[in-house]
Amino acid sequence: MQGGPGGPAGFNSPGMPGGPGGPGGPGGAGAAGGAGAAVGAGVTAALGAVSGVLAKFRSGGAPGGPGKPGGPGGPGGPGGPGGPGGPGGPGRRAPKKGFIDHLRSRSTGWRRFLPSWKVVAGVFLLGVAGVVTMIGVAYANTPTPAEPTVAGVEDQASIFYYTDGTEIGRIGKKRQSVELKQVPAFVQDAVLAAENRSFRTDPGFSIKGTGRAVWVNLTGGHGGGSTITQQLAKNYYSDPNNRTMSRKFKELFIAVKLDKSRSKDEILKLYLNTIYFGRDTYGIQAASREYFGVNVWQLKPDQAALLGGMIQDANRDPADKANKAYVTSRYQYTLKGMVSMGKMSKADADKYMQRVPKVKDAGTGDQLYGGQRGYMLMRAKEELRRQGIEQQELTTKGLRVYTTFDRKRMAMAKKAAEHTVPQVNPKKLAKKGIRVGLVSVNTANGEVVAFYGGPDYLQQAFDNVWSGSAQAGSAMKPYVLATALKQNYSLKSMVEGKSNTPIDITTGNVVPKGSPNSVTVPNSHDVAPAVDLVTALKESVNTAFIQLIAKVGVPETIETAEDAGVASTLLEGYKHQLNLALGVNDIRPIEQAAGYQAFANGGVYHQPHVIRVVKQSDNRTVRLKPKFETHRVFDAKVAADATYALQQVIKSGTATAAALPDGRPAAGKTGTTDRNVSSWFIGFVPQVSTAVTMYNDKLGPDKKKQSVVLPQIGEVEGGTIPARIWRSYMAQATRGMDIEPFPNPVFGGIVQKWAKLPPKKKKHDDRPPWCNSPIGKFDPRCNGDGNGNGNGQGNGQPCQTPFQTDCDPNKPPSDPPPKWWCTIHRGDPACRKQRGGNQPNSAAVAPLLPLTRPPE
Repeated sequence: MQGGPGGPAGFNSPGMPGGPGGPGGPGGAGAAGGAGAAVGAGVTAALGAVSGVLAKFRSGGAPGGPGKPGGPGGPGGPGGPGGPGGPGGPGRRAPKKGFIDHLRSRSTGWRRFLPSWKVVAGVFLLGVAGVVTMIGVAYANTPTPAEPTVAGVEDQASIFYYTDGTEIGRIGKKRQSVELKQVPAFVQDAVLAAENRSFRTDPGFSIKGTGRAVWVNLTGGHGGGSTITQQLAKNYYSDPNNRTMSRKFKELFIAVKLDKSRSKDEILKLYLNTIYFGRDTYGIQAASREYFGVNVWQLKPDQAALLGGMIQDANRDPADKANKAYVTSRYQYTLKGMVSMGKMSKADADKYMQRVPKVKDAGTGDQLYGGQRGYMLMRAKEELRRQGIEQQELTTKGLRVYTTFDRKRMAMAKKAAEHTVPQVNPKKLAKKGIRVGLVSVNTANGEVVAFYGGPDYLQQAFDNVWSGSAQAGSAMKPYVLATALKQNYSLKSMVEGKSNTPIDITTGNVVPKGSPNSVTVPNSHDVAPAVDLVTALKESVNTAFIQLIAKVGVPETIETAEDAGVASTLLEGYKHQLNLALGVNDIRPIEQAAGYQAFANGGVYHQPHVIRVVKQSDNRTVRLKPKFETHRVFDAKVAADATYALQQVIKSGTATAAALPDGRPAAGKTGTTDRNVSSWFIGFVPQVSTAVTMYNDKLGPDKKKQSVVLPQIGEVEGGTIPARIWRSYMAQATRGMDIEPFPNPVFGGIVQKWAKLPPKKKKHDDRPPWCNSPIGKFDPRCNGDGNGNGNGQGNGQPCQTPFQTDCDPNKPPSDPPPKWWCTIHRGDPACRKQRGGNQPNSAAVAPLLPLTRPPE
């Protein structure tokens, strides 16, 4: 065979000579042997060329010109043994495998399309490593916050309380957190039996349960197999509305971390306070109240089992008959679970399984604002808003709001307003525009004890006590009287009492009819032409108070009223009007009750309020202790004198219907406006001031408010219906309250005589004409009132002579009496018979002759 080709020319040097020829290839059968020899020679030549290049690079020579062609190859070596027989063909060497071929299971056939097992194993291991890495990274990056990350998960409703600690209502989400120790053990066991029986021993998660929960959620089902710890992770730290796989894994990681970082009791407490129970109710305490009307620590075992069974699908209301089968199955499932956990005997479970405990109907707890509660809660919310507590805080922070409302007296106020007078039905009257209001204030501090805001907040949201106002009528007169007393005028001062008497508006003096700058007003009834201030108030004399306010000043009266709590906005339009004394201005019931308290407590105004204290959700930390305005309106002497006059209104004036049945001292004032559009009675005892009003808000065809008219009663006046309602309420509200007297009146100040006193009439003298003569002293008729009622009675024995003094001159000394006795006692029956005859005694009808004292 020929030798291999010469080596390639080096850089800047001639080519190396060709290497020796390699051994000849094995002789093949036929053409195959020759082909092998040719391939062997080619390989040998190639190797020789490569060796030459490498040697040149090692010598470090510079590259030369192009090389010369190599010399002829050496002789071939002897041929090798022939290979195994095979089909004839070209004698070539098999090609080397490429990279792709190494990835295939086989290089030929259908298996060339399958990956090598090494590739499969490598990819699998790489995937496992990747998953493990990702899980580790995700676990490490999943936080377990100290606080919940789900918005509103800890939101709690704020609770409002009466003064006795009973609940008025709740504002906000139905949730109230409790400590685990407040939840009975059987309630805890019922929840665990229904939701996670292995809770006390599991690591916080269940792979099997999680898979089942994922499947149920993806297929649109409810509930699942998550542990309590996982449910807490979902509801407390994750997004319960996110149903993705990533959320499930996040919950799993949080659950694992929770189980490591918190005790089982801590996890169960959080769960019981956050889990949903339907009806927009969250937490075991709120659910206990919603479904059974009791606190969680008052639940019974069967009730606990029902609540526990509800958790899986809380929107299936147990009160709905359509859910009876489902609710029963869940209830029994929970009881059986408690038995299997060893937390309930089988006998008890069998007993409870006989019937499902009855729950309250849905919606019965939603009447939060029904009746008077709506008025109370809305007023309390408004007062809190003014103190800086807004709606957002109320509905989320679980505040404990302690009000001034007395639960029993609230019921008394409702009963008095709705049942005292048969014709007074506030619900029906409201449809006609007629409103009824009552409000009662503690005179010692301004706390609103009770009130009646209207028939039902859900039917009439308008509050008749705080929002409503009506003309005050004569109920404004006490402020005029107090102004006069402040200016050192006496209750004994005399003012005009005659109806339609012209009063000068600048001086307050009585002027002739038709005088310029004069005003006349009618009175409701006739009184004396001149009356003192006590009578003027007792009889509600209009002319007297028009004259009095002119004397003391309208601005001064407004100042007194404003100091007593009347809103300035309701008075500013009457700064120059004498008829302010008659109550042409509007006024609110709450202002009247608070204003009159100054008369009852010695002259001090306390701002009326309904909030005592606000605490945080722990019911210990004080959130707000509000402060309210207090100031003196007038001194105690003024209050004592004014109260004395106001007492006479009930004793013998326009409000005798208000006298209390136990006889305790009470004082007050009626108020009735022109055309009886509104009527009032505001009265008080030393401890409590109460205002009652009826007024019409409806306009008539003349665009004026209509009169308050009741069937079988007619037009309402302050001394009739309001006074009777006041008495009905106060008779009950003061039970058990000490009977306290009012201070004695001072009757201080200057006695003014602004009204002319009529001349005194001469007393008719029925005495005999000689009584002024020397002998008159011997006639007993001259010693008394002219009717023989003298004062000389002596020793009771008849007088034997007309000059005897130690005897009874009116007794006849004999029968028949002597002439002298009959002369003195003309017409006496004993003198009509003389000497036994039937003729009248002539001496008895004869002119009386003067008697002379005989000489001694």
